[in-house]
Amino acid sequence: MSRKTLVGAFAALILGLTSLGVGSKTASAEVVFNDRIDAVRSLDNPCEPGTYPIPLSGVFHHVWYTTPEGTLKMNIQGHLTGTDADGTEYVVITQQHMEHWEPFPPANPMGRFTDTRRISLISKGSTVNALLVMTFDVPAGAPQVPTTTATACVG
Repeated sequence: MSRKTLVGAFAALILGLTSLGVGSKTASAEVVFNDRIDAVRSLDNPCEPGTYPIPLSGVFHHVWYTTPEGTLKMNIQGHLTGTDADGTEYVVITQQHMEHWEPFPPANPMGRFTDTRRISLISKGSTVNALLVMTFDVPAGAPQVPTTTATACVG
């Protein structure tokens, strides 16, 4: 067998094994919670000061999993709708990504964690839309105050 044929056969074998996932060094995460939860909330529009809170209802989808490093990651997606006192309809889309650096279970409420929340408040009327992004990076034992908060008003 020629050297070119051997190299080609070896490359094909390696490619075949990697496409099957054999030899992959990534570890899968263990899902510890996966559920949809009905919710009722109210939210102020930070871009429209002096307006009443908007009553909202909808669903939050929670997926929590542990990593091979022992952290707990929580991903929460929400979709809510509501109507304000003036009759303007709203849609709220939320995304929250959290990571706890404590062994799970249970997550220590005073342990270190990061939390990023993105809330899109979308008006179906002439009211200004809002995008609110909050980032928490809380060392162990510290109070939970946002490290950064950014609000964008569009419309």
